[in-house]
Amino acid sequence: MRKLLNHIGFLLLSMLSLFPFWFIYLLSDILFFLVFHVFKYRKKVVYQNLKKSFPQKSEREIDHIAQKFYHHFCDLLFESFKLKTISREHLSKRMQVTNPELVNAYFEKGESVLALTMHYNNWEWNAILPTFLKHKCLLVYNPARNLTWDAFINRMRARFGGELVSTKKILKQVLAYKKSQIPTFTWLSADQRPKANTRYWTTFLNQEAGFFPGPEALARHTGFPVLYQHVEKIKRGYYRITFEELANNPSELPKDEVLNRYVSKIEHLISQRPEYYLWSHKRWKHKRQR
Repeated sequence: MRKLLNHIGFLLLSMLSLFPFWFIYLLSDILFFLVFHVFKYRKKVVYQNLKKSFPQKSEREIDHIAQKFYHHFCDLLFESFKLKTISREHLSKRMQVTNPELVNAYFEKGESVLALTMHYNNWEWNAILPTFLKHKCLLVYNPARNLTWDAFINRMRARFGGELVSTKKILKQVLAYKKSQIPTFTWLSADQRPKANTRYWTTFLNQEAGFFPGPEALARHTGFPVLYQHVEKIKRGYYRITFEELANNPSELPKDEVLNRYVSKIEHLISQRPEYYLWSHKRWKHKRQR
């Protein structure tokens, strides 16, 4: 029965991806009404996260941010489905890269890079990055529990040449390409909630939060320069990627400096346009073990 339901789900999503954007945004508007007003999906989590992150904001301001978040969240859901059938040319117009030359300059020197980002705006459309970059693009992901759906989603993410690598295998894969002298661009969304016993803790949006130490460990082990990738929403269905250097020589920096810079960067960006962050995630669920 589960296998049958999976196949039905795949078929429906594949059909949905064929509809034009104006139609899927109409569906998104309907979904927003249902999710926000009827089913109230994770509403308690979203409002609690926002209130604790921005204690200086009024109830009205929090409500305004929450509604804009839910609108964007529904758009993101339908935009993700479009990965199944959207063409390379079409997606490259909707997901532009302003300064690919910053990354490609490393390739010309034969150097690999790490790029850190977060769950902000549309992270699924990063699948288009191999269109703009010269490196071998490694897109790091956390495997889902449902392996069948995991494989379906990853096939969409890999449509434009990116190689999907799980968090547990990324070091081995990066070192293999390094040994073969193939410059790699390793993409990591490093803001996910780690286990409660994680080593690195800091203050993030007015709350104590843990972060995976893996990205810094990977940077130090390889010595690869670390970039930050920001995704900006231009208008509905259109985004712009900008890269900037975060740490040129990570192995020479003090312990945790890469993570410190990363957390400072994402906190600043989220504070500017909070509606585009993933507030439905239980980011601050775990507490530091004393």
